[in-house]
Amino acid sequence: MKKIIVNSGWLIALLLTVMNLWMWDSQLQFSNYSENNLKMAVLQLVHVILIIAELWLLMQLGRTLKRHRLGRTRVITTWLVLVAYGAGSVLLQLVWKNQFYFSDLLNAVFPITRNIFPLATAYIIAMATFPRVNELSEVNRRFLGKVLVGMFLLQKNQVIGEHQILNGGIYSSLVLAGLPLLRSHYVGFAAGHVGNLGLKILLVAIIAGAVMAVGFVANWCLRRLFSSLAITQHYERWVEELPSHLMEWPAWLKKFCHRHWPALTAVGASYLLAIIGLWLTFSDLALGPANPEYNSFSYQVLNRQGTLIFTTILIWLFFKILQSITSKYWLSLCLTSGLMLVFFIADHIKLGLRDEPILPADVTSVQTFGEILKFVSVWVVIAGVVGVLLLVIIGLILDHRYRVPSPNVKRRLLWTVLTVCFFGSSALWNHTNSRISSFLTGLGNYPLFYSQIEGAHQNGPIIQFMNNIDVTVMEKPAGYSRARMEKIVKEYQVVAKEINKDRKNSLSSQTIMFNLSESFSNPKRVPGVKIKGNPIPYILSLKKTTTSGLMMSSGYGGGTANMEYMTLTGLATANFSSTMQTPFSQLVPGLARNWTFNKLFNYAVSVHPYQGIFYSRITAYAKFGFNRFYYLGSKYKITDQKRIKNNPFLSDETAYTNALRQLKNDESGTFINLVTIQNHMPYMTTDYKNYSKWLLTSVSEGTDKGTVATYTTGLTYTDKAVKQFIKQINKIQKPITVVFYGDHLPGIYNNSMAKDGTKLHETDYFIYSNTYAREHGARTLTSNTKVVSPNDFMAMVAEQTNSKVTPYLALMTKVYEDLPAVSINTGQNNSTASLQFTNSKGQVVKYSQLTKKQKRLWQDYKLVQYDLTAGKQYLYQLHMMK
Repeated sequence: MKKIIVNSGWLIALLLTVMNLWMWDSQLQFSNYSENNLKMAVLQLVHVILIIAELWLLMQLGRTLKRHRLGRTRVITTWLVLVAYGAGSVLLQLVWKNQFYFSDLLNAVFPITRNIFPLATAYIIAMATFPRVNELSEVNRRFLGKVLVGMFLLQKNQVIGEHQILNGGIYSSLVLAGLPLLRSHYVGFAAGHVGNLGLKILLVAIIAGAVMAVGFVANWCLRRLFSSLAITQHYERWVEELPSHLMEWPAWLKKFCHRHWPALTAVGASYLLAIIGLWLTFSDLALGPANPEYNSFSYQVLNRQGTLIFTTILIWLFFKILQSITSKYWLSLCLTSGLMLVFFIADHIKLGLRDEPILPADVTSVQTFGEILKFVSVWVVIAGVVGVLLLVIIGLILDHRYRVPSPNVKRRLLWTVLTVCFFGSSALWNHTNSRISSFLTGLGNYPLFYSQIEGAHQNGPIIQFMNNIDVTVMEKPAGYSRARMEKIVKEYQVVAKEINKDRKNSLSSQTIMFNLSESFSNPKRVPGVKIKGNPIPYILSLKKTTTSGLMMSSGYGGGTANMEYMTLTGLATANFSSTMQTPFSQLVPGLARNWTFNKLFNYAVSVHPYQGIFYSRITAYAKFGFNRFYYLGSKYKITDQKRIKNNPFLSDETAYTNALRQLKNDESGTFINLVTIQNHMPYMTTDYKNYSKWLLTSVSEGTDKGTVATYTTGLTYTDKAVKQFIKQINKIQKPITVVFYGDHLPGIYNNSMAKDGTKLHETDYFIYSNTYAREHGARTLTSNTKVVSPNDFMAMVAEQTNSKVTPYLALMTKVYEDLPAVSINTGQNNSTASLQFTNSKGQVVKYSQLTKKQKRLWQDYKLVQYDLTAGKQYLYQLHMMK
């Protein structure tokens, strides 16, 4: 009877202790603790009872541990149980909630040093130290008890043997109760979804009881498993020899290193190579406008160990599979080092030449190798080859003199499987919301496709290379075949012939400029935003007299190059798979042929008064066939550089001055792609002194008025620059047509994307033909112009300039005339995305609402896009593009 009462006391105390852990967790608000009423008085009384129960439980644990002679073995099993719980929680959170954080992994592997579960840590330390404490004299024990806080842990009592099982169950229950996953999902439900305080406490008690039951069962199972492990028995012997280990630790360390030096050397070499590879991405490279501290090599090494460790594992596995193949330790290690260094140095060279690292497209393209080798001294190539050969020879010599036993067949198979799994997983890295993607993000891997050089800085060359492997261009449309593409070509050859009956001009005799205006969009259209006055009076007045309307952007707060890609190719990014995030970086470099609008002209120039490294523009424009690319640092200089007040970016006036120089100097038949930078984020109130003039009278909740006012101020300067630019091109005696469009809204509005998503993707556009062009056949379009897509512009330009079309442009004309505007409606910060059709009234149209004719046209369009980007490119052979 007495035993039942005692055990019941333990269980009740445990139940109350677990409840106390939860009820006073700052993240689990059971009540407004600042209140002063009867309800809080009751809660405080409950709190006192729970604290007393917790102290009593700790005292009883101390009593049973005081004279426990078997604690040495149980220490290691208890530690293993703690690691098992932590690792299990991390795995469960990844599989169940698709969440992973590197800090959680460290907590699981190092639960004691990181002190994640203080009660559990104290329990393990007590088991490890009490057997030694009990060997001390009574006087020393008393002295130690006075020194230690929590003297109650050393009270005298007789050990109750059967409590050892109870202690383990208590320990397991406390650890389980401390898991964040349990607190946030189960206890959080009781705290946040039940109103009555009494019912809340009852639910917490029920959950605590369930946790206790699971804890006792898990403890019994895990201890039986871990007690049989060799590490447990080894630990028992190690504890017995601990005094001698402490006195002779240099000899012990030497013995340990002597026994395990091959593994330690391989891991150390892999880690060193990972650091070298990361360092070579930074050496002598311009880092751009981003925070230098964030981009610095030291920051990456000291604060981003997750990706560095993962890189180390990849290099180490590469070494292990070579060892499995060759059966030679030193040869494999030297060969791994040589090949990795060659890769890192080649990556460094390409970064210097192209401002981007080596990509998978480079490995598969002989042409790219040839282009890079043109800029590399032949002696560098010879030195690389000779260096690898020397390392191979050194490896063979070392294998002969200091032979390391080769892995057995089972281990070779294991390393092969692990290597294939780790490297092969890169085929799934960019699958949105996949467990592998979440795991790598938790390690700190951010591919940064918009800036490959920054991606290499953050992730290192190996991981950034592998980030670019998982690229599914788009799903294959039903019915794709050469025969179907031949049918499409014939159909649109007929459409082109019909269109061209009334067209008199040729695009090759026109001068066309596409002007992407960074983040340009009238803020007065954003729901909740109210501004006194009109920040863009000229552009709005111009829109009334020329082809104009709203463009549906496929980005919010970002995605500039994707809008640019659609205008130049006519292809909708909405048709690409979710892994195709940035076609400029992921698609264009790897395609043998990239059709772009500029190829219909005699000459093509791109101007961007900023660095050319972002979105791999240098490579992309070269693949597109641009003759010149003007950017900061290029051999074609950006002249007349001006900034407005404290704005760090070059002004739109600078952009238009450089574009005008091309318009005046180049012959007709030139295409110019102008990308401005003035209104790029961030929008600091220190940028412009007169920003307060445009302070808003109203914004959505959470939107910063100063930020929007600064952004709006920048638009006023754009408006003035556009006015001056239009005035200048009207003086030029050749046909010039300008497509002006904002690429996306700035990500500064805290509106609900679910409610205001369409409005947050509307930017302004106009198509203006200068006086000379209007005198020679250019006209203003009046139909199908209210809401358009970026991929509509080339067809609209052809119609406005009265120019003849190719079969491909005939298809684009039908898409522009007969389909609603297509875009990707992105979530906040581009976190989610979905295909969206928008009609001329700004209303969202579902695909099911399209007519049969429209659905057939959309299918033709997808087939053409697939053929050009992911298919066999039959359309080039069938002459649809010319």
